[in-house]
Amino acid sequence: MRLEKWQRNAIIEAVEQGGLNPRDCTFDFDDLASRIIHHPSGSTFLLEGTAGNYNSTLAVGEGAPRPLRHYTWPTLENRIQRWAEEVKQDVDTPDLWAELQRERGILTGPSDEEVENTPFTPDEQAKIAEGFRGIKEYVRTTYELPADQYVTIDKRLDALEDAARRGVRRIDWRNQLLGVFIGLVIDAVLPQEPVRHMLIIVLRGLGSLFGADGVPELPGTPDEIL
Repeated sequence: MRLEKWQRNAIIEAVEQGGLNPRDCTFDFDDLASRIIHHPSGSTFLLEGTAGNYNSTLAVGEGAPRPLRHYTWPTLENRIQRWAEEVKQDVDTPDLWAELQRERGILTGPSDEEVENTPFTPDEQAKIAEGFRGIKEYVRTTYELPADQYVTIDKRLDALEDAARRGVRRIDWRNQLLGVFIGLVIDAVLPQEPVRHMLIIVLRGLGSLFGADGVPELPGTPDEIL
């Protein structure tokens, strides 16, 4: 199926209207099929068939390919635009698990086998409390948030501080810490990058509690405040 010039232009415009930069895509048009490949995400849109009976197979990110049928050109254009919107959403959605895996050595320090899984001492509990006071102040002076979001952050940090006082062992507590910070992103309390900065600041200050000398400096991270 060879597309006319106006149809090829319409496909590129639909991709752009869906929020993608056409320069990030490859458009292949020949007599057999038309293909769109979004290179940053690996997403694809394959168009085959004839006028009045268009067949498409689309894939977004790591999702499985989905076959669809379209009977009119306007319907097909709309579908391409929605595909582009899905791709943009996929690209903009942080893969928190992958981020933690890539930064495992930075975010967790020594392996669990190297850490004695004991409760925190009173002095260590005091250090955690002091560190969390610093991170709360950092959030308030760095980010302008609605009052309820500050309250949410305070409550979650207070719960971690209380867990340390109640005798939760340090490896378990560290896992709770990571879960709390991931939850701040998932629950849209803060975007991913500020949360990552906060987590690195906390672990840099509290790294010695897990047998580490602290967290190494990373480009773009804020100054140590703990």
